[in-house]
Amino acid sequence: MLKELLKLFVFAFFLIPIGKISAAVRTFEVPVSLLELFAPQADWQAGIIGNISGGGNVVVKIYYKESKTLVYQASLTSTSTTYSGVGVDYKRSDLGSGATYYPDVWNSLDIKTALFAIERKRQKADGKLHRYLSDGMTLSIEMTENRGNIQTVKIPGVGIVDHDGGNALFYPDHYCYDLKHNIDPVTRIWKRVKMPRLDLGADVLVAAHRGFWGDNLGAGYPENSTGAFETAQKYTDVLETDIMMTKDKRMVISHDYSLSRLSNYPGPLTDYLFDLNSGVLSGLLLRKRNTDVSVYPYLFFENLVDILLQKHMVLTVDIKDIRARVVNGQCVANCDYDTKLHGDTARLKIKESWMTCLQTCIQIAEEKNALQYLAFKTPYTYDELAAYVSEPTLRKLLFMPVIQPKRKDFLNFTDGWIDKGGKKVIAYETNFLNERDPYLKSFTRDGVTYENLLHYVFQKTGLRSGCYPEEPIGQKGTVTRFVDWKMKYTVNDRRGDHYWLMTVPYGKIMVMTSDRPDIWDKVNQIYNMTSQ
Repeated sequence: MLKELLKLFVFAFFLIPIGKISAAVRTFEVPVSLLELFAPQADWQAGIIGNISGGGNVVVKIYYKESKTLVYQASLTSTSTTYSGVGVDYKRSDLGSGATYYPDVWNSLDIKTALFAIERKRQKADGKLHRYLSDGMTLSIEMTENRGNIQTVKIPGVGIVDHDGGNALFYPDHYCYDLKHNIDPVTRIWKRVKMPRLDLGADVLVAAHRGFWGDNLGAGYPENSTGAFETAQKYTDVLETDIMMTKDKRMVISHDYSLSRLSNYPGPLTDYLFDLNSGVLSGLLLRKRNTDVSVYPYLFFENLVDILLQKHMVLTVDIKDIRARVVNGQCVANCDYDTKLHGDTARLKIKESWMTCLQTCIQIAEEKNALQYLAFKTPYTYDELAAYVSEPTLRKLLFMPVIQPKRKDFLNFTDGWIDKGGKKVIAYETNFLNERDPYLKSFTRDGVTYENLLHYVFQKTGLRSGCYPEEPIGQKGTVTRFVDWKMKYTVNDRRGDHYWLMTVPYGKIMVMTSDRPDIWDKVNQIYNMTSQ
């Protein structure tokens, strides 16, 4: 009897006309910032990427939630790998009372006109004067699939939404994936990092290296001070700085192992942070670029995390591991870490010092509910990180793989991060030195030719490459972490040449980690003015 019932069920199922099978419909809500949407250089591109079977279609509709007024509609009837879709012409009377200020005839792809009309109606509702485009609004996204599959949808003010209604730029476990966090400053900033604009004259993303410091002929804020970090926000919401470990495993914000150049520490330059307990920093004050002593103390990592939370900024963390000091090819200090003398044993000690810093920074950020504010620069592979940090924690983090100058396996290293890191990556720091660098040469990979490594990164991931456009500290040149001064030959290291960097293919969308965010702000402005 059971077998006969099963046969009848199967027979009845195949009698149902295909057209009667209901389409899959999913809805999601997302807050948007009108201030961001209507900013001068806002990206208004919208559309669908999806796969369509014969005779099928997919439709995306977006409504202003409060009045259920349609503000966008697009449909696909064939597979598309670029953001596209067909709109519909509506009469204003078709859309209800929420569309009072729409044009008489409105095309459903014109989300900009629709949102401005919704805002106009909101402002008129109570007869009071309001500041236009200053508040947010909540949108409702409706995805309908009829023998088709929506991969992603690009929505102005939101970004890229995946099939499951999350921010497609991020791994599902990351804070920024959840659309309810769309207008949080941290989500807005990381989206900006991860969505470079090739349609602009320049879209350089600046990370303020050690904050904004050393201006006013060296009388400005000292590097890595509270004042330097907070003032950097005039130019960028992204900070980058060095983290070092003391003997008692405290994480200090410092470029130098030594204390004397950067502060009023009375001891010799050969007193190194990793040999000293953190108590030695008590009462020390940072020096300005002109060597005057300031009122600012050394900061620990937890202090900088507090600044991120208060100022709504993000940080790319550059961990400085423990190294040997080598002068003219000879080790003169900390020689247990000299790889020429001790090979793999020394390499392991260097790696473990780096990983200890990573683990400690993660712990501090977790305690402050601030993991989402961080991205860790790393010269190590994803698998190497996974040996020290659990996978559930890695899924909550962001990374910026660092492809060191002259690295021979740079393509394999990059491919490994593309494969394993995926959406956990914000950018790839390529750190080339000059036009002769192999990173800037054309190459062929898997039968495809690329202009350079930056092009390869963008084509494979849609992400930016990065560079550290090092500017000289002063007439003495640049300084190492052991306070050895070097005068660089600019023909060999052209990273301080702003305009040359802008001629590098895909250089105009790089992440520039710079001591001069003010200059890069001007460079961006100049290239965007000349492109208009």
